[in-house]
Amino acid sequence: MISNLIQSSKNLGYSDIYLDFLAGSDPARSFFEACSLAAVADRLDSLSFDRNGAAAILTRQNRSYDAAPRTFETIERLKDPRAVCVFAGQQAGFLGGPLLTLYKAIAIVKSAEFYSVKLDRPVIPIFWIAGDDHDFQEANHTFLLDRQGQVVRVAYESEPDHEWPMARVKFTDKTELDRAKTQLRETLGETDFTPALYDLVDRAYTENDTLVTGFAKFMANLTGDLGLPLFNPGDAEAKRLAIPFFRQMIDVQSKLRSTIDQRNTQISGSGYHIQVEKKENAAHLFYDIDGRKPIMREGDSFTVGDLNLTREELMARVEQEPERFSPDVLTRPVLQTFLFPTAYQRGGPSEIAYFAQMNPIFGLFDLPAPFCSARPTLTLLEKRFEKLMADEDITLEELTGDIEQVVNKVLAGTFPGDLEDSFHRFRRHLRAHFEDFAETSLGFDPALKSFAEHTSGKIDFNLKAFEGKVFASHKKKSQELRDRVYRLSNAVCPDRVLQERMLNITYFVSRYGYDVVKFIYDNMDREEKAHQVLSLSEMK
Repeated sequence: MISNLIQSSKNLGYSDIYLDFLAGSDPARSFFEACSLAAVADRLDSLSFDRNGAAAILTRQNRSYDAAPRTFETIERLKDPRAVCVFAGQQAGFLGGPLLTLYKAIAIVKSAEFYSVKLDRPVIPIFWIAGDDHDFQEANHTFLLDRQGQVVRVAYESEPDHEWPMARVKFTDKTELDRAKTQLRETLGETDFTPALYDLVDRAYTENDTLVTGFAKFMANLTGDLGLPLFNPGDAEAKRLAIPFFRQMIDVQSKLRSTIDQRNTQISGSGYHIQVEKKENAAHLFYDIDGRKPIMREGDSFTVGDLNLTREELMARVEQEPERFSPDVLTRPVLQTFLFPTAYQRGGPSEIAYFAQMNPIFGLFDLPAPFCSARPTLTLLEKRFEKLMADEDITLEELTGDIEQVVNKVLAGTFPGDLEDSFHRFRRHLRAHFEDFAETSLGFDPALKSFAEHTSGKIDFNLKAFEGKVFASHKKKSQELRDRVYRLSNAVCPDRVLQERMLNITYFVSRYGYDVVKFIYDNMDREEKAHQVLSLSEMK
């Protein structure tokens, strides 16, 4: 059986700053101000939040996503003045995006349950959908395995006319949406579990839905029993709550720039890579005008594309049309804490790296940086692949490298290296013995010489034919084994990245049903730092 824990390392694609963070080593750990979740929660107790307003927005949004009753029970607990939140987030990937999206959702639910007891206060899990993001090409597709074990890209390819936030991009091209759904069905085929899955996809993804609402409906149904609220920041009411935050962003521009510069210098001086590179005059805000465009500082003024605005004009637009404004990747978590009492943030390798970069920004808004921890990382291993890895001694780390090296290692033990030489030696020895025997026999009757030569030729011909069949059989079996190793690679490390970063949950739902979500929930270790391997052969 394959080990269920794989030590996190560079071989799995992790950065130095993330690995040092996992190990609790300085200087990486020094970039995270929050020493404990309890300390952040205590600090949040002294701050004021519009809990009722935030809860009303969550209720309205999740009702539109057809969330389960338990989700609204979770939202109601947010109104408790001692309640704090644990967040994770992801862009609104088609059909839920990669597996890691689901893992993040499950991890914060498990964390909230644990810390609600440990801290003796309500801890509310909330999943932040990156509805303000505008990279359509990152969100419009996902990857599945077909019935032959090949990786298939399933996508909605009809691009919007501008770089709108994903919360505004609708599936208006019905022909293209139907094509994407047909591609999904053709890829996964029909099983006992696919009727319910395809029905969910049809309900979640319609012409009236955006990338965000389709994602939210899909995820709300998938995680319904967990009671997890999903939040879309591209909501007009949420943006109105954020007006003071946007105004303050404009006010602290010079301090914001110097704070980020100082932290970037500390990170790079420690030998780490800077996760997010921004231009010197970036205002760390976006404005929707014929698409989502970055706001840039020009002295005391600002520019958005060809539009020039004074500070006062920009402030006026914040008041009049806050729905057009959104933070960038470095200031988004600050808005999150401005809207919700965020005590805890769970993130993957990239998110941990940019939290190290942006943590000092919270102080500019008199907000505490959240306590950060790495989300669990997982690989789901089907029984056939578990057996192949065990039989052939293949490790997960090997599959993130050159797959041909893995194939060569496996094939090296399947065929005796000296068999070809053995065949040649046998034919030579047999020929020599036959010639000795024939020479002795021809002493009785020289007329048999022609028959002896003919017999020798037939023996040699048949030996060569036998040798050819042996090698052909090995080649066939080698190709079969090669194909199995490639199918393993596609299933576990497609395109040499961890499964969770690429493959979609619909593949596993089509084979194991919705129980696979419960299996992940039951077996995920929420605090394990090593990479976890969950064997699906253990599903009841």
